[in-house]
Amino acid sequence: MLCRDTGPSAHACAPIHRGGHQNAPLAEDVWPPLKPKEELMGITNRAITTTLVAGLALGLAAGVARANPIANPTIVVDAASGRVLQQQDATRPWYPASLTKLMTAYTVFKAIKSGRVDLGTPIAISPLAARQAPSKMGYPVGTMVTIDDALKMLVVHSANDIAVALAEGVSGSVDSFAAEMNANSRALGMSQSQWVNPNGLPDPRQITSARDMAVMADAIITQFPQYASLFQIQTIQSGNRVMRTHNALVYRYPGTDGMKTGFICAAGFNVVATATRNGRKLITVIMGAPTPKERTNQAVSLFEANYTNSGGGFFTKAPLATQLPPSAYPGPTDIRDIACSRKKGGSGAAESADTAEVLPGGPGAPVPAPEPSPLLASWVTAPPIAVGPYLGPRRPIYSLPNTPILADLPPKPAKELPTSKLAGKKGVTAAGYADPGKSLAVPDQLTDSKLSKGRKNLKKAAESKPKTPPKTPAKTPAKPPKRKAHHEG
Repeated sequence: MLCRDTGPSAHACAPIHRGGHQNAPLAEDVWPPLKPKEELMGITNRAITTTLVAGLALGLAAGVARANPIANPTIVVDAASGRVLQQQDATRPWYPASLTKLMTAYTVFKAIKSGRVDLGTPIAISPLAARQAPSKMGYPVGTMVTIDDALKMLVVHSANDIAVALAEGVSGSVDSFAAEMNANSRALGMSQSQWVNPNGLPDPRQITSARDMAVMADAIITQFPQYASLFQIQTIQSGNRVMRTHNALVYRYPGTDGMKTGFICAAGFNVVATATRNGRKLITVIMGAPTPKERTNQAVSLFEANYTNSGGGFFTKAPLATQLPPSAYPGPTDIRDIACSRKKGGSGAAESADTAEVLPGGPGAPVPAPEPSPLLASWVTAPPIAVGPYLGPRRPIYSLPNTPILADLPPKPAKELPTSKLAGKKGVTAAGYADPGKSLAVPDQLTDSKLSKGRKNLKKAAESKPKTPPKTPAKTPAKPPKRKAHHEG
């Protein structure tokens, strides 16, 4: 049997047999490499080579996991069949962090399919949404965005405030939306998942497992293929803000399709990733990596190990993800002492922001990000009625008309403009967001040609003025110093 569980659930691992290779060695049989003493005991170099070919790929992935001193649930699933290719503690309860947003997106997709909302439906930033901790867009209360743009901000920037706005706009409240999330989990067979919020901010009641997240990813792929490009977006732009995906695999591993990263101190660094090679799509889930770099390296190793084992299927009798038995662990392991050991003064609010990995240059460095997919490109003067319970003041709705989810533009490196440089400037809010209350012109009233003509006229007027030397201020005579008063005693 292939059983990588090392905890109390080890006895419950499902057997996975290899077709035609019942006696083939497991990764544990060949990792670490054989010692010289064993080589002297009659094992030929040819035999060693044969053993390594059969198990080295899986050994690489196992070696990465073994170097990690903490629990580290992982799973690799073939998307076409839903069968498990490799797993370690895959049913162990874990905190999902921002992987929650995959279920949030799935729930929104179902609402769109049912006709309750559509991609053009406006949603408002309520006071509750505005209070959410980072990562966030930071829009003022009353700002309205379309569901189309909200989904991009949810997936690419992992915006917690947008997740709440989506929940309120689709279901009326966070509690009602969470109830829909839980109903969807039960329908999909995600028996270890429980949801209480749409963004994954710390809550001890919000749990899942690597197995359940693989089932979640498979459901999105099979039920809503029309949204595949949403998870492939690398960069988005809102006003002057440029935001890049936290998923380094889209730059590091060829064939990566998405999907989502997640991080809170208690959970460590999580990722659900999909990749396609030669028409074969794999789903890989990593939970509890101690660093973003370790998370990426583990995912690459797992993809390579299972693609190396041929597209025909190395494990022909592997169980479906939903057939794995539950773990004996009663609840998630809190690993904040390891995942956040280098953070100073971190709290549940600050720790929740996902962390983008900075990759070194040279071979294997990330390719330049494509031109950002613009968000909120235009606005109208009269906002329509918002969907959701928020009844306070509203700002104009922003939309992205006739623009595909994934911009088809040539690669171009994107530079992020810190919002702190924008704050306080005329016509720009603290979030770097165009403020229609500051006399900004509507796009159809102020065209580029008019702007260009106006600049030329200003330049011409400046050149026509006679140049006069600057006036020097007249010198005034210095006043005599005041005498100090003498007080007689």
